[in-house]
Amino acid sequence: MRKKNLILIGILTFIQLEIFAEPIVVKGEMIKELCGKPISSIRLCNINYEPVPFQIDEITANGNYICPQGEEPNSDSSNGTLDYLDEIVFLSEDCTSKINDSTIAEKNGYTYFPIKIIQDQIIRFVFASCDPDVKLSGKRYIEYDHEKQFVKTPYYYAQFGINRFHFTKAGIFDKEKENYFNLTNQLSVTIYLRALWGLIPVHYDEDNLICIVKKYKTGPVRLIRGGNFHLNLGLGIKGSHAYVNQICYPQIVKVPVNVHVPIRFRNFFSKAYIEMCPVIKMNEKFSFAIPEANFSEKIQNGDKIDTLIPVNPNNEYMTVSNGKIGYGWILSAKINNNYIKESGFVFRRPSARNSQSIDCGYRMMIKDLPKGTYEINNWVLFSRELNQNLLNMSRIVKNPSVIITSCGSSVNSLVLNPIKTISDKK
Repeated sequence: MRKKNLILIGILTFIQLEIFAEPIVVKGEMIKELCGKPISSIRLCNINYEPVPFQIDEITANGNYICPQGEEPNSDSSNGTLDYLDEIVFLSEDCTSKINDSTIAEKNGYTYFPIKIIQDQIIRFVFASCDPDVKLSGKRYIEYDHEKQFVKTPYYYAQFGINRFHFTKAGIFDKEKENYFNLTNQLSVTIYLRALWGLIPVHYDEDNLICIVKKYKTGPVRLIRGGNFHLNLGLGIKGSHAYVNQICYPQIVKVPVNVHVPIRFRNFFSKAYIEMCPVIKMNEKFSFAIPEANFSEKIQNGDKIDTLIPVNPNNEYMTVSNGKIGYGWILSAKINNNYIKESGFVFRRPSARNSQSIDCGYRMMIKDLPKGTYEINNWVLFSRELNQNLLNMSRIVKNPSVIITSCGSSVNSLVLNPIKTISDKK
């Protein structure tokens, strides 16, 4: 009996720790030995010298990604060599685990520099070198059609709106059916303000969130869409511009919003909120869940519901899943919780946008917000075969992996992507 129990525990542990496509982002300064080397000469491989899919994205001195594609590429800012600010990107699932990193390996006269990744006591390695005998991997995780504004990975697809960062429809790959399951109609955004001491209600929606994508870069591991983000609210908050980078990884998408508030909210608004809700097609096999609130509700037709679950969504986790495939969502707003403490999660049946769908999202209530520029990131996580992966991925956003090289240790730069104001651009 004891042996059977040990076997069962081993199986459960394997399921819980199943490798997912965690993006690892390493700054060039973490491998100083390769800085100054031509980017075209750098290789990544596992312990067996097998190539690992990766890409190197150059970053300018003022923090903008160099994107060679699009209407306004900035490839003329590239120097073609690895610099301290540049980012080396690969996936944890392509790394080797359980090997000895006590020495730096050498082969054919080339040094192999180990990169050690630690997450939840799981240790993985990848090696960087300039050995030309290591071939570049032909594997690609990202497909992007800029003309159609369409991205597809082994985990999801998303159709973006023209001159928008938000999607108009999205689907999740169902491994059992070997096809994409069309789950989401669109992303609904509602902005509500009560101006002039509460006398005038003002409403805006996703059509007021404009991002003109002028340049982009499609690599084997991630897609970078750089655009001029504009949130035009009027009434003292118009003219909010920022240069924003949307990052699409194989299993994770970062949806950024950058808002400039030139006045303290209480001087002009008595009430304000931003509501962001994916519009989910009704399907009784799927549920909307908020673990922190012990809330779960089927995504199916039924009595009319319009409720705000009183749990501050900042840095919390919500999910829509059938137990296997689905997505998770984390709001990460760099705003003191004292200014958004009345916020909550939203469940609305039927959707305000589509009578055959349901709104599953959050409402960020804003009160007495000081003037300034605020970064709001929305992380969307996808699972195609195991719901536990969504929870695991939510942890890496809130508690990034630790990266160790011969140059020291740092956290995974996945959560530290640049976001710059227009005035910072060259």
